[in-house]
Amino acid sequence: MNLKRKLIFNTSALRYFVYTFIWSILFWGLAYIFGGDDSSSSILFYVGGAGPFVIAILLTLFKENTETKRDFWIRIIDIKRIRWPWLFASLILHPILILIAFLIDGGLGGAFPGMSQQLSSITSIFSFLFFVFLLGPFPEEIGWRGFALDRLQLQMSAVKASLILGGIWALWHVPLFFIPGTFQSEVMGLGTLRFWIFLFSNIPLSIIMAWVYNNTNRSTLSVALIHFSGNVFGALYLKSDRVALLELLLLIIFAIFIASKYGLDEGSVH
Repeated sequence: MNLKRKLIFNTSALRYFVYTFIWSILFWGLAYIFGGDDSSSSILFYVGGAGPFVIAILLTLFKENTETKRDFWIRIIDIKRIRWPWLFASLILHPILILIAFLIDGGLGGAFPGMSQQLSSITSIFSFLFFVFLLGPFPEEIGWRGFALDRLQLQMSAVKASLILGGIWALWHVPLFFIPGTFQSEVMGLGTLRFWIFLFSNIPLSIIMAWVYNNTNRSTLSVALIHFSGNVFGALYLKSDRVALLELLLLIIFAIFIASKYGLDEGSVH
């Protein structure tokens, strides 16, 4: 479909990015001031993390026309947009790349880590999956891909749009490395090798997500599932620096492969 003819966007990607960064930095800054460990700072942390979602919702509700609003909401919930091969890709593609990274690391002498001991019951597993999905991938992708990507793709190629969005997505995470108690601060650390691996991983992953998004009739749910599956596997099995580096290399190789062989634009706006 030709999105440019079907929908009219009254808000730009640039405005969305500016508002999102202001929202998140404001609340994360307050979380940093409070120290990152008590309940008030935890609430501020989650409110700040909801920035991509909140700004996308507000701009859609108050700035966009009826047809654009309808399109925005239906892409979040319409599972029929995701054909079986793409649902398969959404759920296991990133975990497979992570698993391959672990296997290569094992061949180099590394040890495969055990699964988190906190998941000892069916209840704990479902609770874990539910909160991982709702506190990161789902709300973030409603904003990053569900709102911003289309607006970028109207102005440039899908590859260029993905590179820009991946870079912005990476920069948005940087304040988390300053807040005590976050995974980024406690496990990775500011300025470490893992810091740089984490940031650069957002760029090839953004290309892969655009490929799936554009081939699922712009399904926001499809990219939320990619984000979710990678987060789940990463939370279950803690990566060493070498595994994380191998994962980054695999993401880059796969992103280059799909961009060069298949392109990202099938079903997208161009």
